[in-house]
Amino acid sequence: MPDALKKPRYFYGWNIVAVSFLARISYAQHFTSILGLFFKPMQNELGWSRSGIAGVQTTARVIEALLAPAIGPLIDRYGPRLLMPIGALVVGLAMLAVTRIDALWQFYMLRGVVTALGFTFMGALVMDVAVNNWFVRKRGRALAIARIGGNFSNFLMVPICIFVIAHAGWRTMFVIFALTTWAAVLLPSALIMRRRPEDIGLRADGDDPDVGTDSPQNAAYGTRAPKATPEREWTRREAMSTASFWLIVISFGINSMTFQGINISLAPFIQDLGYTNTMLAVLMTFRSAVQVPFGLVMGLLAEKADRTSMRFIPFLILTLAAILFCFVRTPVFLWLAIATYGLGAVGANIMQEVLWANYFGRLSLGRVRSLGYLLSFGFGAVGPLAMNLIFDAAGSYRPAFIIMAGLFALAAVLISLARPIKSAA
Repeated sequence: MPDALKKPRYFYGWNIVAVSFLARISYAQHFTSILGLFFKPMQNELGWSRSGIAGVQTTARVIEALLAPAIGPLIDRYGPRLLMPIGALVVGLAMLAVTRIDALWQFYMLRGVVTALGFTFMGALVMDVAVNNWFVRKRGRALAIARIGGNFSNFLMVPICIFVIAHAGWRTMFVIFALTTWAAVLLPSALIMRRRPEDIGLRADGDDPDVGTDSPQNAAYGTRAPKATPEREWTRREAMSTASFWLIVISFGINSMTFQGINISLAPFIQDLGYTNTMLAVLMTFRSAVQVPFGLVMGLLAEKADRTSMRFIPFLILTLAAILFCFVRTPVFLWLAIATYGLGAVGANIMQEVLWANYFGRLSLGRVRSLGYLLSFGFGAVGPLAMNLIFDAAGSYRPAFIIMAGLFALAAVLISLARPIKSAA
């Protein structure tokens, strides 16, 4: 038997997934749920309100959204190998500078503006486009594996944050954030990341560039490798002329707004219920534990995103989670709400990236996805501030959860209307 039939060769695309996994570990410092852990210590030391602290996340999202359209074409042209090290350097320096602040405007400038600039170069937009460029048939599972880095980061960072803040102060935690970013992103991205498989003579999913669909090699590996066909390259004007573009933008914009609002408020919400910091760490870790296995399942489901029934599943799960948060006065509902929320959130995030790549292809994914990023994250910028303004006014997060349940349901309807785009290359 020829060597080619004995075992498939290793596909370099999994290296792209591995570096994205590492980058998402460092991305934890930008998670709204992690920022929520800093609410009470910053309130106690600096006297800032919750909405004042939460507003820094709104600022960061606005900056990321505004910069995304400029970064998108750079991703298509240069790829992550150039952009991610620049972003890691900026983020690390900004985190170190945060340790010296004593005024709210300084926090906004460093954590809200400079850090957001760095994460635009190394964050979710760049990582997801990179993975989507290397996978087509297997992009759901590839994205799911890469995103496990974020879940692993919650496993790691939530208990570390709680311990470090309690024993060494919140400023020390920002030093750890800086060092983590440099270790996980700076060198790995510079050495390993590549733009597309075609740049090094490969094809997406590891398909043999010299082998057709019905070859013995593909039969031996149990795969069906499609013949290479030209892909359409979209302009932003062409993408914006489709109904599916706007349905995706609005649906996941609603998801971003509610997701960011819940995420940043989850830690103080749990603390307000009277739970200890130890229990808070357990609950946040439990959410991440749920997301790892179910994230892989949702990744496989996302590979069937052309089916309407698959597209709206994450939004229905998130609707249920928001309803459950309204009844968390009993512990069982709190555990159920957090598990359901974690499952829905990871499913929606994976589904979004698969839909963008499936509908608009790989060649212009950076420029089209970044435009959607601008619009949908414009929604997301509202979430953290709105959630905590409601709390400041009502003294409770319950009214916000009721509103968000309705918004998730609306998004489920809208995404079910987004149809795959049929167009020639």
